[in-house]
Amino acid sequence: MGIFNRPTGKRLAAMAAAASLLLAAGLASVATVAWADDGIANYEVAGKIDATGHLTMSSTITFGGGGAPTEFVQRLDTTQDAEGNAYYVFDITNVTATAGDKDLTPVVTKDGDFVVITVNTSSIGTTPLTIGYEVSGAAIDGGIASGGTAMTSVDWPVLQGLDLSVTSVSGSIVVPGMIRSVDCKSGNIGGLEPCQMWGGGTYDSQNPSFEDANIQPGQVVVLSFTVSSSNVAVNEQMLEHWSLDRAFSVSLLPLLVALGVLILGGVGLFFLYRSRGRDVASSKDPTRVASFEPAGKGTVSFEVYDQIRPGHVGTVIDEHVDPIDITATLLDLAVRGHMCIVQKPPAGPHSPIDWTFERLESDEELRPFEQTLVDVIAPADGAAAVVSSIGRPIEQVITKVQNELYEDVVDRGWFVRDPYKTRRLFDVIGWVGIGVAVVVLALLMAFTRFGLLGLVLVALGAGLLALGQNMPRRTSAGVDLLAGMHALSMALQTQPTNQVPQKTAYDQISRVLPYAIVLGGKARWVQALADADDDPNVPDPDDLAWYHAPDDWNMSELPACLDAFIAHVSGHLVGRD
Repeated sequence: MGIFNRPTGKRLAAMAAAASLLLAAGLASVATVAWADDGIANYEVAGKIDATGHLTMSSTITFGGGGAPTEFVQRLDTTQDAEGNAYYVFDITNVTATAGDKDLTPVVTKDGDFVVITVNTSSIGTTPLTIGYEVSGAAIDGGIASGGTAMTSVDWPVLQGLDLSVTSVSGSIVVPGMIRSVDCKSGNIGGLEPCQMWGGGTYDSQNPSFEDANIQPGQVVVLSFTVSSSNVAVNEQMLEHWSLDRAFSVSLLPLLVALGVLILGGVGLFFLYRSRGRDVASSKDPTRVASFEPAGKGTVSFEVYDQIRPGHVGTVIDEHVDPIDITATLLDLAVRGHMCIVQKPPAGPHSPIDWTFERLESDEELRPFEQTLVDVIAPADGAAAVVSSIGRPIEQVITKVQNELYEDVVDRGWFVRDPYKTRRLFDVIGWVGIGVAVVVLALLMAFTRFGLLGLVLVALGAGLLALGQNMPRRTSAGVDLLAGMHALSMALQTQPTNQVPQKTAYDQISRVLPYAIVLGGKARWVQALADADDDPNVPDPDDLAWYHAPDDWNMSELPACLDAFIAHVSGHLVGRD
């Protein structure tokens, strides 16, 4: 026997609701129209299915007692639930309505999943009404029968969507070839029972046929049969209800596609990093930035090579111009004699420390980023900046200073391209990639089972965005310089601070401080500078050429003051990373 795919879940609820409405409408009509007591006396079905699976249906309706109602309405369902989240879709076309030789021109509308046929029957009296329509999609895959024969299954509600009772119903469907099985069920949706009679598949009665009686408003009669697919081709139209399980299917094909794209994308990101982001291999020994050179027995002097400044060091080591790099540059400019950091007298006993700057004359040529800083911090004409409000003048030039420093490290041959512009380029590409991937993910989730592929694309976009932060590529010279920075960092944190000659201690240790701020070891060198004071009980407001303080200030206060200076300046610096 054929198997009827009964509606389930939400689909069942919708169909049951529709049946309830039909039943209510039928009951209402009983109370208002006398002929409705007799309903439909006979409902005769004549159908035909061709070799392509195209089903043609014709229903001849004979009304009881008082004849036809003023208006006849029938609702034909265009969907049917299948296994899992799938459902079948039927195309119902070429709807006709006649009474004898009279064409009644039905009004055909859509109401959700239903085709609604409305016919003005006020003039036909007792003449039988014939409703005809064609169905595409009713021939579904019936699997493989014993013996290996592919089968086509047809489960069609030959009577459905009426708000009138039917006294008797019968009919048949002409099928090319011999049917393998036949079945008929009727009653309420969700509780179908066998029909009174059904048959077919014999030499004297080849076509599936049925008979039943006493069908109530909203009930259905479903005729089911199977036939070889060589006689009736499958033309099913199967769709799927949306669900997370469907959207993110882990069946073999979606899983393999997602895994394949993930592997290919990962390999692509790896080779992109190797070609555009990984530093060029070193070609020689580390480039020395600065070192402690022997200056005599048991003494050393601090020497800086090739005018490599603290701003260069900080930018090359982490590929960013950070606030601490600019703070170290300000301190370096002061140590080198281009300006003096002036600690202001306190405004009150509990007032915080504040500083300003004094510009000094120097013949040393400055790099563009250094000149920009000097001109804004201690302009030749105009008031010098005050640390407590340094953000206002600095924010006007911070972008320029950063750009000039990035350009400088490229001009010096330490980077292939501007690190900032490289990061921004890959930021744009990464965010665009994520945006496109999210749109693709939404489409894949909505219309396919390949949601995992969408997640993989989003992950690859996020990977590209993260990878972009590592795309600034150092040249071999930059790699050599980086190695030299690591050596200097170790020296700053291990070199004994008492080996600097006493007579040059202020100068030598002062030159160390900007590099120690960037590379580490600052606290020990600031303390060494304070300990170099040869008159600890005497005020030292101007012992340092680059740092002047109030008259009662002593070198022992330097560590706390310098820590506060660095924290305040760095905290007020804003701009790009």
